[in-house]
Amino acid sequence: MLNEIFAANDAYKFLKVEDYFYRYKEWEKLEKVTSHSFDQDSERLSLKFTKADGRNCCLLIQFIQKDTFRVRFNPSYESGEQYPTENTRSVVMDSIEELRTVLKASENFQVSIQENNEQVELKTQGTDDHPSLKMVVKFNPFVIEVFGFSTETNDYFRVWQTANPGIYYTSNGAEDYAIIQAVNKPATAKYIGFGEQGGQGLTKNTAQLNYFNFDNMRYRQVYNRGPLDDREPLYHSDPFFFEFNGVPDQKSVNAIFIDNPGQILVDVGYMNSGRYMFGTRFGILDYFFFLNSEPRHVLDDFTSIVGRPRLKPRYILGYHQGCYGYDSRGSVEWAVGKYRDYQIPLDGLHIDVDIQHNYQTFTIDTNKFPDPLSMFDNLRKKGLKCSTNITPVISNKDINYQTYQEGLSNSYFVLDKRYDPDNPASRSYQCYGGGNEYRPNDPDKIQGFNSGQPYIGEVYYGNDAYGNELGTPGHYPDFGRGEVRKWWGTQYQYLFDMGLEMVWQDMTTPAIRETRGDMKGFPFQLYVTSDFISGVTPQLTPAIKVWNLYAYNLHKATYHGLNYLPGRDNKRNFIIGRGSFTGSHRFSGLWTGDNASDWDFLRMNVSQVLCLGMCGLAICGQDIGGFETSSIDNGEWASPELLIRWTAAGAFLPWFRNHYVRKGRKEFQEPFMYLEYFQERNLPIPQPQDLYAMVLPICKHYIELRYRLMQLFYDCLFENCLDGMPICRPMFLNDPQDQSLYNDKEYFLDNQFFVGKDLLISPVTKPQAETNGGKWDVYLPQGSNWYCFMNNQLPLASLVEGGTTIRDFDANLNLEGKHINFIVPIYVRSGAIIPMIELEQYVGELNQQGKPNPITLNIYPGQSGEYTMYLDDGVSRSSAVDKPEEQGGDPLAKSEYRQTQITHQYIAPKNREIKIERIHDKYTPKYETFFFVAILHDPSETQGSSGSLNKVILNNQEIQKLGNGDYNALNGASLNAWYYNPTINISFIKVFDNLPSVTITLEYA
Repeated sequence: MLNEIFAANDAYKFLKVEDYFYRYKEWEKLEKVTSHSFDQDSERLSLKFTKADGRNCCLLIQFIQKDTFRVRFNPSYESGEQYPTENTRSVVMDSIEELRTVLKASENFQVSIQENNEQVELKTQGTDDHPSLKMVVKFNPFVIEVFGFSTETNDYFRVWQTANPGIYYTSNGAEDYAIIQAVNKPATAKYIGFGEQGGQGLTKNTAQLNYFNFDNMRYRQVYNRGPLDDREPLYHSDPFFFEFNGVPDQKSVNAIFIDNPGQILVDVGYMNSGRYMFGTRFGILDYFFFLNSEPRHVLDDFTSIVGRPRLKPRYILGYHQGCYGYDSRGSVEWAVGKYRDYQIPLDGLHIDVDIQHNYQTFTIDTNKFPDPLSMFDNLRKKGLKCSTNITPVISNKDINYQTYQEGLSNSYFVLDKRYDPDNPASRSYQCYGGGNEYRPNDPDKIQGFNSGQPYIGEVYYGNDAYGNELGTPGHYPDFGRGEVRKWWGTQYQYLFDMGLEMVWQDMTTPAIRETRGDMKGFPFQLYVTSDFISGVTPQLTPAIKVWNLYAYNLHKATYHGLNYLPGRDNKRNFIIGRGSFTGSHRFSGLWTGDNASDWDFLRMNVSQVLCLGMCGLAICGQDIGGFETSSIDNGEWASPELLIRWTAAGAFLPWFRNHYVRKGRKEFQEPFMYLEYFQERNLPIPQPQDLYAMVLPICKHYIELRYRLMQLFYDCLFENCLDGMPICRPMFLNDPQDQSLYNDKEYFLDNQFFVGKDLLISPVTKPQAETNGGKWDVYLPQGSNWYCFMNNQLPLASLVEGGTTIRDFDANLNLEGKHINFIVPIYVRSGAIIPMIELEQYVGELNQQGKPNPITLNIYPGQSGEYTMYLDDGVSRSSAVDKPEEQGGDPLAKSEYRQTQITHQYIAPKNREIKIERIHDKYTPKYETFFFVAILHDPSETQGSSGSLNKVILNNQEIQKLGNGDYNALNGASLNAWYYNPTINISFIKVFDNLPSVTITLEYA
């Protein structure tokens, strides 16, 4: 065809995003609705069109909730009945009707319709007393308009409109169509979310994005511009994004989720500032539209459809260490011993493929790691929870390898069968590196090509310090088959019998040596089993069409396998994975692949985590310090300044793991080695020596602060299972009323975030040479007043008005006085309640020793405030909220937790009331029979002989005041009591936790 957009050989090829959209205006278009029908029972609108060849095609719109609808289009389908009634694997229920039934049980809704020859108008209304959403579908030209409803004006306002034309499509090979949805883009709108992408900015206006899981070392293989280039395809795909501020004078947020396991491309106003576009290359264009007044409600709606994570063990919120190069039992025990010697808290240790016997997955090399049972037992006694690197390759070098034997004899591996094998183009594998496309293999020497025998791939880890190749050839389980997933889950038995506690899922695409597949993955035309549509018989599909599905099923197989593994009864399991697709957050956390020790990765770390959190992921993050050497100077260790800043920032991000590579590339990255490495070798400490000396104390301080804030992090983790809210939150999620965040203060969205709802973090992400010696601007959102966080080591300074920009906050790196507390600028919302606990070397250490670790509820000055706290044993599945499995519930959940609601308010000018009430009470801490309440005082408060308070009354009975500053007396008190510490201007109250409801009344001086 002369006007062919994509040549036949390009259909089964990775496309750059700019190449996909380049000629889109020449594609066919949906321009005029020729007929329509609406099914009231399923609340589904069918729209028919006539294509250029005279044949019909059908587009389907269906309402899922009162403010959520789904659009599906495949030019091959002539009627709505051809679209499957089953859901995809991304969605929690198997069928659309099951999903709608579950969601309607939460809130029922109705759809009414009005129609004429020019348009159809659909209105939804839930159980409230006003309409929710209105959709107008205009027939000629075909346009979809969506309207929200304002309760203030009692009228509708337009929030979203497809462009004219809105749908473009063109042939992509013999069986598929590339399809684009174009949408009008308001000039004021900001686009946020998009999952794991490059770029420093939280907003992606003018970005082009490519969802195609790719083993993209240093985030620079396709364009060679580094991690700040949005176009680079990365390891994980979450095609979900929000539109904010599209209607500036209304409270309105909308979002789009594109549900397709193949390559997805997005253009946010780059090619035309007046529209954004998203497109697919294979299968159905399938997307959900969400509308609500605030982003937290949209996130709740989204996660009610794609699911919410199961409750994870508390220890994963601790600090972790990983290294590709801990290659012996001695090196592992050395690392743990050093952490304990230096008293740096550590919970997780991640041992790479070094532990494997000849790169055989699920094995341990007992020559390098002798007596692994005792090794893991000793590590556990020191508080360490261990994982090892599990890749999906099964080595084929040793016929006696049991997993290989079982997979082979049961035909569990992907077979080497190819689509269109006689086409010479299918033999030449595509890859990118250094910004260039190249063909790395010899087309005439492909081992087992189309043989029908197990496909032979290879995992390749580069070369060691002596030039030896690291890795193995092997086969890959066909995870699209349920019996294969079940088998895979059983393979973990030996490792967990030895003492493993969690899984590190790596090379998940799967990542394959470039000479054995396309884009360092499967050959694009290799058949794999696809079960992407629930309830439909899985079918063999060319790998490129379901590219992002393999990793999803890998995580799913591991998760369910661990849940049923003997010896794991009632234990929460955890997987940290490298990449997958939407829905995998139900099974695992995510680390964002092979970064490097470059400042650009730190600069993007915050926004990347926030974007992933906005897609429902609770546990996510980068490798602290960078995995690979710097792309700039190939340093043998991360620069000391970079590691300090990265660790200090990482202390407030969900996944907190220092991880790096040795193997002749790096010498060290553990914080304690920045002096010890040189001292033990009698080498001079490099310049600047003061920075090398500061690495240990500053990193240790912020790791310790993370552990003292552990209850805050855990409460956020628990909440995420209930409503999808992330642990780390963009400022607009907590303060949607602050319109300046979408305007002149947008810059601060990239660098600042909340832990929970009230603790504002603004980590320094640039070197001191670029920040006037560590000076850092901080923005405090409107609508609240703020206090600088003093870590209870200094008295509070005066409050700062919301809307203020703090110019040149002194976050300079130095150890003078109490300055270490301000190396990360931290602010607390007035009226906030921030729980803190005593320092531990690992989560649960004090309880393990039979000692209590009481919570201190830090209550900041303010007219009112509230906080919800969750207590449980931190490890049992039975602790989780008991709800149906189809709604993300754990079948072992028994709601064995305690939910405590803490509120405070002034009931008179000099009287403040604090209520601490158990809302749900099916867990009792074994050792913590009391807790503390810390009343932080504003410096303007009137002072009496005992500070700002005259008396403290608990449940109508005045409690004893101890001597000022007498913490030891308070800690040892056998009755409720309080004291005032004048040094830090805080009043501490000890409360014995023996009542379901406690009211504390404070009488101020």
